[in-house]
Amino acid sequence: MLTSAFSFTRLRAQFIKEVFSVLRDPRSRMVVFVPPILQLLIFAFAATLEVRNVDIAVYNQDAGRWSHELVQRLDSAKFIARVRHVDSQRHLHELIDRGEVIAALAIPVDFSRSIAAGDSGRAQVLVDGRRSNSGQITVAYLSTIAAEVGAEVVPTPSTNARGRASLVQPNLVYRWFIVPGLAGILALFSALLITSLSIARERELGTFDQLLVSPTSTPESSFPNHCRHSQLAPCWACS
Repeated sequence: MLTSAFSFTRLRAQFIKEVFSVLRDPRSRMVVFVPPILQLLIFAFAATLEVRNVDIAVYNQDAGRWSHELVQRLDSAKFIARVRHVDSQRHLHELIDRGEVIAALAIPVDFSRSIAAGDSGRAQVLVDGRRSNSGQITVAYLSTIAAEVGAEVVPTPSTNARGRASLVQPNLVYRWFIVPGLAGILALFSALLITSLSIARERELGTFDQLLVSPTSTPESSFPNHCRHSQLAPCWACS
């Protein structure tokens, strides 16, 4: 059978027909919109790299000012649920081995004295290697707290007195930073999955054979069928 030349007008009409065929079918609407929205609501809370409500063990051998300042910063940190104070290095290792804490901080005897002398105070951080990702994030949090204490010891001149502010999300809620990217990933995955199953459904309903005998060319009949879900998926991602 001879097919006519490629026409963007027929391609546009075919694409509009495919989109409306999905929107008219209740089952197709449910498959396109409901699962991705449910996944977005679930993954927005589950798929996160934020570490919260962790227990930290502290072995403070120093009774100076700066060690107490560091411990007080740990007590007031929002990501820490409980700071457990121990009296020996062996107890630190036991808590980590039993999985009761994710990290432990050992403050040496000369911590405050070294800072008062103008040196940098050094403390040991022990991390549970079985939870490597959460442990590394916790170490980064602890490093930030230690840097804040160090900034009080040796104030550094700031070139920007106003500081930094987020104009997109002033509250800095981590969940809302990952939702836009997560919506795009789910939209793309949903479009690829549904498109891969659409040909089998077209053959089952018999509409694909009707496209084969139509006067349209192969790109005009196959391209809209593959791209209709790719165009519908961003609609719910942007809504």
